[in-house]
Amino acid sequence: MSFSTSPGQTQQRGRADDRLDQSTDSTPQIGTLGGTPPMQTRLANIPAQVFQEACETLVVHTRPEYDDSRIQRELKYVWTAVHDALRHDPNLKEHLVGRDEFLKNVKNRPGGEQDFIKSLRDMAKNDSWEPLFDDDVFITLTRDSGKSKTANIPELMRATERAWSSTFQGNAQLVLLETIADLLKKSISPYARLTSIVNSSGTGKSRMVDQLGVKIITVPMCLRPEGTRGFPPPDIYLRDWLVPRDSSDQSAAQRRLHGFAYSLLTVTRTALETIVIDSEGKDVATLPNLDDLDVKNMSEIERNKHVSYVIDRQAWLAETFRNHMTTGQTFNISNTYRNKFYENVADLADEFMGSSQRVIGKNKGSPGRYESGNRGVEKAGELLCRFVDPHGLLDSSKGPRRPLVVFAFDEAHTLTDNPSNMPWNFFSELRRILRQIHDLPIFSLFLSTAGRFNLFSPDIRSDPSNRIRDANSRPLDPISEISFDDLAYRALTDTVTLDRVVQTDWISHLGRPLFGSRWDAMPVTPDSSHQSETMILDFAKQKLLDGTTDLAKDNRPGSLACLSVRFALEFNVDGTARDVACAQVERHMRICVAVTTGFEKLVTVSGSEPLLAEAAYDLMKRTQINAVRHLADHSDLHCIDRGRRGELVAALLIMHAYDEARGEARGESSGRRWVTVADFMKALLPTSLPTSKHESLHDTLLECQPTFWREGEDRPFRETFKDYGMWFNHVIKIEDSEMFSADNLWKFVTRGAMILCSNNQRGIDIVLPLCHTKENLSPRSVTAILIQVKNAKEFGKEVKSTLFDAMGPFDLGVFRVAKEGALAEATPKPVIRLVFALASPEASVVFRGGATRKSRPNEFTAFDIWLAGLSADTFKQVGLDLEPYRTLLDRSVRPHDAFELLDEPLVGEATKKLRGSRRRRVAPLMLTDLDHNSIHREAAD
Repeated sequence: MSFSTSPGQTQQRGRADDRLDQSTDSTPQIGTLGGTPPMQTRLANIPAQVFQEACETLVVHTRPEYDDSRIQRELKYVWTAVHDALRHDPNLKEHLVGRDEFLKNVKNRPGGEQDFIKSLRDMAKNDSWEPLFDDDVFITLTRDSGKSKTANIPELMRATERAWSSTFQGNAQLVLLETIADLLKKSISPYARLTSIVNSSGTGKSRMVDQLGVKIITVPMCLRPEGTRGFPPPDIYLRDWLVPRDSSDQSAAQRRLHGFAYSLLTVTRTALETIVIDSEGKDVATLPNLDDLDVKNMSEIERNKHVSYVIDRQAWLAETFRNHMTTGQTFNISNTYRNKFYENVADLADEFMGSSQRVIGKNKGSPGRYESGNRGVEKAGELLCRFVDPHGLLDSSKGPRRPLVVFAFDEAHTLTDNPSNMPWNFFSELRRILRQIHDLPIFSLFLSTAGRFNLFSPDIRSDPSNRIRDANSRPLDPISEISFDDLAYRALTDTVTLDRVVQTDWISHLGRPLFGSRWDAMPVTPDSSHQSETMILDFAKQKLLDGTTDLAKDNRPGSLACLSVRFALEFNVDGTARDVACAQVERHMRICVAVTTGFEKLVTVSGSEPLLAEAAYDLMKRTQINAVRHLADHSDLHCIDRGRRGELVAALLIMHAYDEARGEARGESSGRRWVTVADFMKALLPTSLPTSKHESLHDTLLECQPTFWREGEDRPFRETFKDYGMWFNHVIKIEDSEMFSADNLWKFVTRGAMILCSNNQRGIDIVLPLCHTKENLSPRSVTAILIQVKNAKEFGKEVKSTLFDAMGPFDLGVFRVAKEGALAEATPKPVIRLVFALASPEASVVFRGGATRKSRPNEFTAFDIWLAGLSADTFKQVGLDLEPYRTLLDRSVRPHDAFELLDEPLVGEATKKLRGSRRRRVAPLMLTDLDHNSIHREAAD
């Protein structure tokens, strides 16, 4: 085996603040070409025979004996072969470049002709030509073709490469290191020193592991399946060798994986040794000559000094190895060093397999292992650790242990999915083999978003290994901590305006790093602003819908994703709901907060990501079906916590009104996302009352005087709120009432969020932040619309003043009582207080009076409005959606849907009715339905 050092490390920087992409973890789902399904390569619609003929032509013109100048002359034939094959896809045909433009593209690409020719040699050697057909030098896309709503694919690929190379932000990789060190403690004895990193796409899993490789020797392996694309590029040679097409023989798989584990450990050590040899005479980290006796007799001071030497050397080895493995990689193909590394792994593994023999396990019931002479997995691991830390100075018998080497398997569902329909898979077998190095400071990570990621941490009872069922030898819990808000612009008090926080640049940097890093890596030209906004929103739509940019009527998971990201939907804790939540994490960008082995515990949330919410807003608007109908008709509604007081219905009404106000305010070209308070109220309230159709309710509101007022603030609604605006496109559910105080209220404006209060919050259910449009965001520039929701018929059209009394802004903590010497900062702004009496049988809108013009001034100014009944006579946007609104309101008072058998799709409606009747009987007097009152009927069944 031989390795050559790679060229020196090069770093490209993104625009703006040198912001990083620590995102691009796995499949970024680059845009489709005129209907070509996302996640597929350009070969998806090319006949196999045509592809095969093209490959045969490519082999002829890239012979290994040809030097670079000869292959340069053959490039025109390379173009012909690929071009003629891609022409068979009518969606690609108009995007293909001519030969001269192709040759020009090759010269202008990063690395130029030399890099392209090197890639051709690698593909020819591996007999793997698929990446060539995806190379952007063969096509050109224009946004005016009308056939694709997505961005220019080559530009997105280049943006991905630039984003990956930019400066890493945050400390996620340090948290990962500390976590691994804890999981390596000798005081615990898991089944194997490995776990999975579980979370949705774009959360920076791959980049986090890559950055771990700056300090800890990390061996990255990308096993992305054929036919999909993403970044980092797949290690095709390794993937195809590791999981051959015919992989159903378990014994053969065990032998192969033993060879792989032995070879990976050995080739990694050889590569590190080569790095040291090649660095002789250079200023690098070196270790002083020591023997075991020297180490034994060291003082504590000397030991600490030598520990720092070992750590410095490990970091130098790690970063050098990382540079070798990544420098020069493109979206479509890894670099030459990395390809050679995995060729060596496969070659040595083949040799090991050919000479190895099965050895019976040392303990009764333990699986056998394969060894070749004195060579085996355990021995190879010991040699690798001894090279990195010759005297075990980094080892610790107590507390966390620093990992010496980490093996990272990206897109690792390739291992769990193969072979199919078997009680075992490549992951379970590899895990059993890695148990042999259980006592060494070597750790393995398995990264995956798509597929059945729960298979990396299966339920103990269902695992095929007997040993793993031992409570003292459990698998390690998955890791869910990822990058979030690490790219966000700083939002300090009194530093940003409402106009700033609604900009796409601002909102794309909030949340997961995928979008901010992609935005920063886009080209900057005088005419690129609108194009960049369209590209990033289309990209967000693709990620949210798992590939497409249109929300089809029958796309239930997609509509649930859009609803979740806008309304912070929470799922119930039953098994069915857990499956739905898992699917949303795997495919639709839901965030996993915490997960335990076997997914016995799974906590997921819709993170506050205004760009995703903006994408969801546009997707649902294009369906011309309102959000409430999407939710009320959804097959998974029984999995969702609807809120017992009707607060979800209220949130839907509010968001519907805001979206309508936003559309009217901005028109088609203004692009403004915030709305005035007056425009929002106009969209929320009906045009007029049933009793006075000729009178405009909005005009009445504008001239309405406050219910209570501070001295000098006895002014009509129009004047009071003329300079106040609102901005939200999604919901954040808070768990602490302190969060809706003015000290924190302005922060929600920076994220474009309305507030849903915790379930046990008294006096208030929803808070809508308002801010002064001409002042910077701060506690002094914000106020709120305070909303209490009632879903009981006792709250009718008659105003209950006690409900408003419970919404005193000082009592709730929205404003604080002024401290001496701080009167100016503590001055409370006017508030709007609304009561939604949704269960009222009669509709009514009442602008509450109460105070008289002769009354003494109050400590705060408030406009109180009572909104009774769920109808278009109370809420303008109800319109034709009254039935779905009522359906949701009715189901919000039920803790479950067991009586309706909604989780049993195989049962017919007649049978559901009969079985539901029997279920209701076991819950007497719970509801008014007859079956809950069976003994009180004259003819009980």
